[in-house]
Amino acid sequence: MKSQPDDEQVAIVIGAGPSGLACALGLSNVCKRVLLVEKHPTFEKRGSTFGMAKNGQKTLDELRPGLLSYMEGIGLPGGPGGTLVFVWWEMRNAFLHHVRQTENIELFCGEEFTDIEESDEAGVTVKFKSGLELKGNFLVGADGVHSEVRKVLDLPPVLVSDTTIYRGSVQVPETASPELRGLLQGGVVPFFTGDGKGIYFVSFNFNERYPGRLTWFLATRLDVDSDSSLTPFTISRDNVKDESKLRLLQDILSLSEEDHLKPYPKSSIVDLSEDALSTFVGGGWGGRGRITLIGDAAHGMRPTDGYGGSMALEDAVVLFRILKDGKESLPVLLRRFEAERLPRVKRVYDNQYERYDTRMRKGTRLDPQHQEFMDWLLAGV
Repeated sequence: MKSQPDDEQVAIVIGAGPSGLACALGLSNVCKRVLLVEKHPTFEKRGSTFGMAKNGQKTLDELRPGLLSYMEGIGLPGGPGGTLVFVWWEMRNAFLHHVRQTENIELFCGEEFTDIEESDEAGVTVKFKSGLELKGNFLVGADGVHSEVRKVLDLPPVLVSDTTIYRGSVQVPETASPELRGLLQGGVVPFFTGDGKGIYFVSFNFNERYPGRLTWFLATRLDVDSDSSLTPFTISRDNVKDESKLRLLQDILSLSEEDHLKPYPKSSIVDLSEDALSTFVGGGWGGRGRITLIGDAAHGMRPTDGYGGSMALEDAVVLFRILKDGKESLPVLLRRFEAERLPRVKRVYDNQYERYDTRMRKGTRLDPQHQEFMDWLLAGV
């Protein structure tokens, strides 16, 4: 990094989800300080399941030596091609544990920014509602698909899909029915693909690592926003015709916490159409000057096969490499990062878009990915 010696650089990362935590770990290897900011005041137990494919696993030890073996200790082999599957917040907490052990990463929670000022001379200044003001040499927006950093960059709004998602996690008691207890040995169990109605329900167990733990995921194209009678209970009751499956679904939902029965915000994706990309300078996804984006903030995609998390980890390690080895100015290096990542990200984005249509619009089970695509994807970066 040409503008200052490496050991003088200060990075600001907005968003302390998995992508922001991983990015902070990588940047801590090349920056004097990393200022990591999260808008939520606490790190709660939320989400359902996180699948980390081989390409994501490949990045871990480069971000932090020993991180892969740590993750292998809490994840379960449970997907195609050696994917590690986690309870979402356990995976998040693993990254968080390593961040908190890193002396040159400062974590700020409960902070919402109000303004970002950027200049060649002064770098980047971020102002927050609390009165906090942070200064750095560059900024990474890792604040998810509804990124506030995207808005500062005046990028196109995300595309809101017609899909509502629910995610939950339950502890199955010893007294549960044999059928429900049987799911604890069943791996990934897709219950229902909606017969063309755009409904998908799947469960996954963590019994080997967390006895009795079952997570679930429901996606539906039914208009939940305009019909208050639509809940996970009524959606399953009215659309699952197999009585034994219906009983299992209702048992799972009955064990779920009330918050897990509330819908997440409408599933959204970043617009990476050719028309949108053609408006961005530098062949990337819309960063400018000393500001860039990673993960869902940059390329939020359909969650069809769960590749988004591993692609965010790739972002983190590629950004680290470019800043470590690059000799040009920071704005040039950040544009190179985006331009280098975009072709690979776009191929995965397009693949997930097409497979989403097959599952949610046609209501049919997905065929396995082509082997050539999987070999390319899992080889990583």
